[in-house]
Amino acid sequence: MALENRKNPVLDKLARAWLASSCLAGAAGIANASSIIIEGVPPAPALFPTSAPGYLLPVGTTEVTGAVCNSECGEDTNWFEFQGLLPASSFTISPTSAGGEGGSYQVFNTALDFLGGCGFESGCNVTDIVPANGKLEVETLACECGIQPYQLNLTASLASTPEPSTLPTVGLALAGALAWRRRRTRVN
Repeated sequence: MALENRKNPVLDKLARAWLASSCLAGAAGIANASSIIIEGVPPAPALFPTSAPGYLLPVGTTEVTGAVCNSECGEDTNWFEFQGLLPASSFTISPTSAGGEGGSYQVFNTALDFLGGCGFESGCNVTDIVPANGKLEVETLACECGIQPYQLNLTASLASTPEPSTLPTVGLALAGALAWRRRRTRVN
């Protein structure tokens, strides 16, 4: 009888540690799931690289804002890379009215095969199929003198990844299973 009412401290400690770590992991996943990246604002670098491969954007990024300037400014291209996209699905990259007419963008796969290009004007879209590795390289160029701001939006499906919001549910399910096992052990 005395053994039936005894708690298993190892199991309790394990359950508490797993539940705490899964909640922390879920919170970290939610905190890092940024859909907008702005050049110069962390986590983005102060300046995007000027050659491929570009800055690797966090998975789930749907909007990139930055600026390029002509060679007099010392920079004439920006490179960044979308990742985690669903292979063989359709994508569209479109500039918004925040961009100017003095620049353009080009889209490539990671082997730098050209997929399409357009100006920064609103409505000048590139639509194609996501490569097998789920990555797209984008180069922005300044075509006129001065600073050319841009804002590019990506519409694409993400590859299957667990949503951060499902992690607490998994943690609760595990905690419930451990509680059930613990109760079952007491009864036997």
